Amino acid sequence: MSASTGTAPKQSIVSRLQRAWRLLGAPPEVRKVPGSVLVALAAGLLGLAASAVTVPSGWAMAYSDAQSHLTIARRVIDSMAPGFEQLGTVWLPVPHLLLIPLVAIDPLFHTGWAAALLGSAALSGTAAGLYRIAARLGIGRAGRLAMLVLLLANPSVLYLYTTALTEPVLLLFLVAALSGLSRWALAPRRMSAGELAVFAGIPTAAAMLSRYEGWMLALTGTIFVCVVTLRRTRSLQQMIIMAAGYAWIPALAVCWWLAYNWGIYGDPLEFMFGPYSASAQQSSISSSGLLPTKGNLGLTLLTFHSSVLGTAGVLLLVLAGAGLLVAAYRWRLQTPGLVLWLTSSAYVFAVVSMYLGQTAINNAHSLPSTWWNNRFAMTAMPFFLLAAALAVDAAGQWLTRKDNWRLQTRQVLRAGAAAGLGAAVLLQLGWWIAGPVDRAPVLAEAAMSAGSTRYSTEAAQWLAQNYDGGGLLLDESARGNAIVPLLGIDISQIFLRASGDNFTQALDNPAAHARWVLLNVEKDGAPVNSGPVDLVDQAFIARPSARASYRTVYTSPTHAVLQRIDR
Repeated sequence: MSASTGTAPKQSIVSRLQRAWRLLGAPPEVRKVPGSVLVALAAGLLGLAASAVTVPSGWAMAYSDAQSHLTIARRVIDSMAPGFEQLGTVWLPVPHLLLIPLVAIDPLFHTGWAAALLGSAALSGTAAGLYRIAARLGIGRAGRLAMLVLLLANPSVLYLYTTALTEPVLLLFLVAALSGLSRWALAPRRMSAGELAVFAGIPTAAAMLSRYEGWMLALTGTIFVCVVTLRRTRSLQQMIIMAAGYAWIPALAVCWWLAYNWGIYGDPLEFMFGPYSASAQQSSISSSGLLPTKGNLGLTLLTFHSSVLGTAGVLLLVLAGAGLLVAAYRWRLQTPGLVLWLTSSAYVFAVVSMYLGQTAINNAHSLPSTWWNNRFAMTAMPFFLLAAALAVDAAGQWLTRKDNWRLQTRQVLRAGAAAGLGAAVLLQLGWWIAGPVDRAPVLAEAAMSAGSTRYSTEAAQWLAQNYDGGGLLLDESARGNAIVPLLGIDISQIFLRASGDNFTQALDNPAAHARWVLLNVEKDGAPVNSGPVDLVDQAFIARPSARASYRTVYTSPTHAVLQRIDR
């Protein structure tokens, strides 16, 4: 009896592992892909483990933009002027909408765990979606697992998915849409236009309202649907029906975004040409001569692919290059090949937008040489990962089909190839870990952002420890001032630029509204941080008498905290 009870749990564990192994190699079914849940759970747990490192250490808040995203989401439900107009137009709304239920919980908002939980869920969905696409492409277990290892053993990926930046949410919906399109194109049972709308149109719309790379997917996805439908049916009518089925929900998303801009700001194109738009920012950068990639294809390709190399790693790019050769030979322009090339839409968008001067990336190979926006290269990862999976799968098939080799020889070679790939992954991971800030551009710019906002972070931490009630006047849009989550103060007590008339009234008469003031006192011409000037500081400079109602209780080279003198 003791022997049977002792071995039963072991047998149960072994049988479960064997079943999981079989699932990960099983072919896709009509509606589902075996192993997807297992992949999602594993990736989600790894995301939480990474969050347990980055959140307590403060790294999850290193990017100023990450704190801004958390603040925007919280402002919608908790500020002096709550409402959906707080979403603004600087960024698209879906990442903030998804954060709202999480940032409503104070500890999650102030620590950054709100973003980490959302990011872990996004990593779970991204990994499962890539796995499903690979399976639909006919890639076997070895290729699928190699792809997942290359994704989840990447420090830049794990880090980014613990922050409130918009790339994780974009990739989640981008991959979900691509998964839906691959199912529609490659599954034996043909989906209706309505099913295509649900499984591909909805996630495409969500991607479009997350980042503008999603708009490129909507365009290329519509072309893809037209081409595949014409091949299948030779019917123009069917092509129109299926294209409309895919595109009508993304089209509604665009209409909603235009209507939102029109209703709130009086201009449907406010997001494109407004004072806080990317166009306005790039115009300022270009006029300063700091946008050399504009119109320079060579420098654009060098700068972007330098970011790709540092973010994706040499191993992934080598395998992806081999995979693209395999795809060109095996599929040419057949439907599976079109699916793979469709995943490059975000990659193409990034290169084109840099060349046109709509985005800027700076790294060690750019002019000027610094760290900025290297995380944009992350949007190319699905394309390279799927290509790498195809390369590994092709190598495995080649070894298996060598009929003149004995079975034992083939098994030894496959084991050796797997061991070699595993060793290469570990070597690359070790190389990254040995100098993450020097060797991973995403981590380098996170460290630079944290360093450039060191004084504002310290001011926020001081205020969090010493605040004892009353209103706080703060221009959160000024350079270095994206620190609201770190303050630990209820946002409804903070007069922010986004508070509208409340902020204006506080600027006109600070002492009547705010007991505390946090301002950036950097001098023009020598800013530590880039960005707009501090309107609060400008108001105090314009009216020196207002300063007489306050005493300075904290100073640093860039920031000061004032406390009202209550008599």
